[in-house]
Amino acid sequence: MLLRFSIDNFLSFKNSAVLDFQAASIKEYKENIFHLPFSGNIGLLKSIGVFGHNASGKSNFIKGLSFMKDFVLSSSKETTTSRKLPLQPFLLSVETSNLPSTFEILIMIDGIKYRYGFAVGTNSIESEWLFVTEKRKEENLFVRAKQNYSFEKKFKTSLRGKFELVYEMTKPNTLFLSVLAQFNYKLCLEISNWFSKLIIAHDTDHIDLINFTAKLMSIGDYRKMINDVIRKADLGIDSIEERLKETAERANISYDLISSVFADDIRQYTVRTGHLKYYEEKEHSKVFFDLMSNESLGTQKFFGILGPLLHTIKEKSVICIDEIDARMHSHLLSDVIGLFNSNKTNSGGAQLIFTSHNTNILKKGLRRDQIYLAEKDRLGVSTISNVHTKKPQIRKDASFDKDYLSGKYGAVPGLGEGAQLDLFDGI
Repeated sequence: MLLRFSIDNFLSFKNSAVLDFQAASIKEYKENIFHLPFSGNIGLLKSIGVFGHNASGKSNFIKGLSFMKDFVLSSSKETTTSRKLPLQPFLLSVETSNLPSTFEILIMIDGIKYRYGFAVGTNSIESEWLFVTEKRKEENLFVRAKQNYSFEKKFKTSLRGKFELVYEMTKPNTLFLSVLAQFNYKLCLEISNWFSKLIIAHDTDHIDLINFTAKLMSIGDYRKMINDVIRKADLGIDSIEERLKETAERANISYDLISSVFADDIRQYTVRTGHLKYYEEKEHSKVFFDLMSNESLGTQKFFGILGPLLHTIKEKSVICIDEIDARMHSHLLSDVIGLFNSNKTNSGGAQLIFTSHNTNILKKGLRRDQIYLAEKDRLGVSTISNVHTKKPQIRKDASFDKDYLSGKYGAVPGLGEGAQLDLFDGI
């Protein structure tokens, strides 16, 4: 379970940006949170939405989480010390362009809280740390400054004589946690596995998402679940089915969408949608359409994200969807978010992070602490802020959508007064 994620000096974020899943002490929409009785009855949010105009930094924040996942899972697989890391700090400031970027995540696994993070430049790891809280007190397991390490005694002892080998394997541009996971060190392997189950879907992953959902339909009871949801969505589709392609080429699934389920799966699928055919207004037969050729982009998008969403709920894991509202009707969008906020469909603690332009979602169904706003200032610096913590305090019955569009919560995109006329001067 995800408790908090933060980045610092990455892409358009010059300063620290934090997404916090720990619920505030407010009373609205109580079913939008779940409690962890084994950890002091902490309340965690089931979903968080980040809203903002174009180029406000929403997608860059998601890219920060994507970079952290990618780096944790792939760092130890590259052993060359000359490898340049695919990192871009905030470049619009002289003070930060040569400073490292920092990533930190606070997660809970089997009732134990872990705080893990690292600061990384383009050529090396500047620092790395792992802390644990089993009861109340947080204790450090290891802290790294470049190639210098300090350890909690039991942590080092538990390496059972492999410490020197692990140390030698950890290059200046390699994460220590990733190397430990490669050696099957239980604790670090569990954290690495948490990242492997994290699904991040970018708006450009349209085709990959469809193939992901088609793969899911070929296993377990996902076919029935997906068909049930598709029928209830009132898309005019009576049934949907996947068909295995004859080609053996590797499916082009983006790394962020790879989970432990599909890591070695090279199969590719086509998807068909079944529609009822009528004769004199009575059901006569069924005709099948190709999803990619005959259905709308909105239907394709809905089918594509449906698989990862259901998989996340079933596995009680975390999913992040950038531009969730792209090509999707507002009602369907509300239903998708409702899958996570409902106790009926999500009682196990699955969590959703999404970014959106759609202000209709702000009208109902979200708590104030579930709403984050992204904006960028004149110096190109992005910030994100939580509606609940804004001053003066925003009432729970506020018209969030109208207030947002009026600019009450921050910058709203526009060409400026009179700009529309100036653009057409001389035409």
